[in-house]
Amino acid sequence: MPLSDIVAVSGLLLTLTTFMFNLAWPKLHEALELDEKQPGPLARKRSRKTVMNALFGRALPLTAAFMALFYVNFPAAVRIMGSSTLDLWDFDVDRTLYVLVVLALLVFALFNLGLVLKLIGKWRRLR
Repeated sequence: MPLSDIVAVSGLLLTLTTFMFNLAWPKLHEALELDEKQPGPLARKRSRKTVMNALFGRALPLTAAFMALFYVNFPAAVRIMGSSTLDLWDFDVDRTLYVLVVLALLVFALFNLGLVLKLIGKWRRLR
């Protein structure tokens, strides 16, 4: 499979997972914005349930998807970076785009991991 096809598939998967993230963002944001100092045990229980639903239904699956895509594409990106030379005027666009897509996957995976950790912290504070 030529590298341009791999770049196209990786870019499509990045676009799909980013679209899924955009759909999940309102619920993630809602869970992160919950007030931690709620007066009654029933309200706290309801908030914990909202946080856990956001964590298990949205944040963890997205984190796993971004990490899996990064893991699958990372070895090829390392080979490309190891075999390429830095040239500002004569570079291979396909290889450069592939490495940038892999870096974008890493950024999204780390961002989603941060969201998972924030949601876990929110859940612990609501106990």
